[in-house]
Amino acid sequence: MKRILPVFAMLLLCCGMMHAQTFSSSVFNNADDSGSSESEYDDSDYDSDYDSEDDDDYYDDSSDSDEDYEDFDDYYDENQRKHEENDQVSYTRYKTRKGDQMLKVIVDGNIPLNFGNPWFTADGKMKIGGGLGLGYHYFLTSMFALGADVAFCFNPTIGENIFSHIPIILTATFQPTVGSFEFPISVGVGGAWETYNSEKYWPGLVVKAEAGVYYRINESWSAGGTVSYKFLPQFDQLWGNGENMMGHYVEISASVKYYF
Repeated sequence: MKRILPVFAMLLLCCGMMHAQTFSSSVFNNADDSGSSESEYDDSDYDSDYDSEDDDDYYDDSSDSDEDYEDFDDYYDENQRKHEENDQVSYTRYKTRKGDQMLKVIVDGNIPLNFGNPWFTADGKMKIGGGLGLGYHYFLTSMFALGADVAFCFNPTIGENIFSHIPIILTATFQPTVGSFEFPISVGVGGAWETYNSEKYWPGLVVKAEAGVYYRINESWSAGGTVSYKFLPQFDQLWGNGENMMGHYVEISASVKYYF
């Protein structure tokens, strides 16, 4: 009996220790589970609070931005209105200055005023012709220029021949302007090389006066036209070759001018 009691006591002690270990494990496990659930709950609450605050800030920022845009639009509209009411619209005017140089290309038609009737009737001895020319001019002031023009001109005759002449003319030009329009008035004098069939005449006198209208497209270019009178005499009696002949022409030309 004395031996049985110690053995029974040892069994009770072992069972108690095992029960204590199981209880403590359960306690700790429950503690971990409850802690984790509380942690997840707390994180979700934190995230929810954070998201709601961010959303509020976003909507607040958007409303502020809209107000800023509205203020800017009001400011812009007000300034635009003042600009349209108070500021006058200005237009660029291109004007010739002292020292400017000008080149021009000329295409013209010339009408002989004598040599019989020039309008293609039976008694007309010379018909309407044409020409192509170049000119260079230098402006001594903003409205006055000196220069030279050279051209090749021709007229068919009644015998289906060609009377041609190459005038080289020194010119003086007065050119007033109104807005973008130019009104050149020129007079010139020079010499011409004249040919008809195999006959040649040099030097032939040329006197020319013209007036025109041009539109200044930009700083470098203008385009327009002129009407001119050209006097082209031949003094054959001076050379003992026949009688004198006086040529009178009206020229209508179109041209472009380049300023530099």
